[in-house]
Amino acid sequence: MSRRRFLTSVIAALYFGALIGLTFVPTTEQARASWLLPVTVFVPVGLLLVLLMGSRRWWAALAFSLLGAAWIEAAQSIWMPVGYAQTSDILLASLGAVIGVGVGVLVGLPAVRALRSHDSPSIVTQAGSREIP
Repeated sequence: MSRRRFLTSVIAALYFGALIGLTFVPTTEQARASWLLPVTVFVPVGLLLVLLMGSRRWWAALAFSLLGAAWIEAAQSIWMPVGYAQTSDILLASLGAVIGVGVGVLVGLPAVRALRSHDSPSIVTQAGSREIP
């Protein structure tokens, strides 16, 4: 595992752990009514999942982000006071995840192209005394 991938994994584990922990911290009614919090909290979720899975699997990163948003609201509806979980938070968190995945794909594509442009071609077979790439 490369150092960059390891560092991304550690950051993702810490962020996801903090997100799960903060899910069960009661907040004020005004903070829960804000649309900005679910969006901004899930932008890094989508971004980190794309960085971990790769930009080719953007759809999986988006699916796991949406599943995480739904799980958080389901957990809040079970373990928090009645009325704490809101369906609109799932939609807003999904919007944040879409933004994060989009940023991850846009950031990931130039990085992947830059890495591939410096790779040496692989040798497929040899025909006589010459190598065929």
